[in-house]
Amino acid sequence: MTEIAKLMAMNDELDEIDRRIIGYLQVDGRAPFSTIADVLALPDRTVSRRGQELLAQGAIQVTGLIERSALARKEAMIVRITCAPGMNIIVATAMANLDESIFVYLTTGGNECLAEIFGSTAVITNIMLNVIPGIPGVVNSTTYGCLKYYRTAAQWNPGILSDAERAKIIVDRVPRPIQEIELLADDQLILETLSKNGRATFDQIARACGLTEPTARRKTAQLLDSGALSIHAVVDPAIIGFKVECWLWIKCAPADVSRIAEELILDHRIRYLATISGDYQILSEVTTANRKDLNIYLEELGNKISGINALDSYILIEAFKRSGRKVSSIDK
Repeated sequence: MTEIAKLMAMNDELDEIDRRIIGYLQVDGRAPFSTIADVLALPDRTVSRRGQELLAQGAIQVTGLIERSALARKEAMIVRITCAPGMNIIVATAMANLDESIFVYLTTGGNECLAEIFGSTAVITNIMLNVIPGIPGVVNSTTYGCLKYYRTAAQWNPGILSDAERAKIIVDRVPRPIQEIELLADDQLILETLSKNGRATFDQIARACGLTEPTARRKTAQLLDSGALSIHAVVDPAIIGFKVECWLWIKCAPADVSRIAEELILDHRIRYLATISGDYQILSEVTTANRKDLNIYLEELGNKISGINALDSYILIEAFKRSGRKVSSIDK
């Protein structure tokens, strides 16, 4: 059974309480279960038990991520790799093993592996010129520079919670423009710790980073308050009912790029959207309950949004990495 099949089976086992807990953790991954229970008006012990089970089963992983636009002198690239027949898994696994990869997917099309990588210019250049060509099974690759993010997986709102419930979660948060920062050594250690476990306590962060607990608390708060660090639940969309993921490669006139992007993200099913350099101007991921719904979405897209000159769509087959976290691949 593939991982996607397992997740679809898990989806059938999740009830409304499980989904609501997941929905909360997508907004605030570090929230205590007691707070989640209070906001969602659910029994405290039930939320704690269910939440721990979801984490233990791997249904969700809570991770800390630095916003791409926050780091000075670092850049993001989309890499589209054509694999030799039978070598898809080897290529995807190698890409997922890179510290710099954010997501790695196998998609329909010509034996394609799609990845996003993020790092310093020198590191990204080395990956493109030396690392990827050296991976067994790579036939060729095309790279696209990420120009602007309109939505990432960390910002996706799948609509599990009501607007009123989400408002209760974020009521004390003041939206701030993301500040460009330079990561100090302690900041990097904190990020590495939270990337492995976004729900790590301040004591655990302090011990892992060789800091005092007050220092760990202060530095973590500074990263969160700057908008540079976000902590959220990494969730396979299939678990919460979005069993089909499809990547959309869109061509349009330069003057239409911003308008089309803004119109696309009005739909909550859009999980990711970035403008890119190259022969396509927009890369987006749409999630739907099934292929019938995907077909309807694609049929209606041209009627709803003007200016799309060409659109290529590729369905996700298997995920190897999401939001910087490796996920299970096909059973060996």
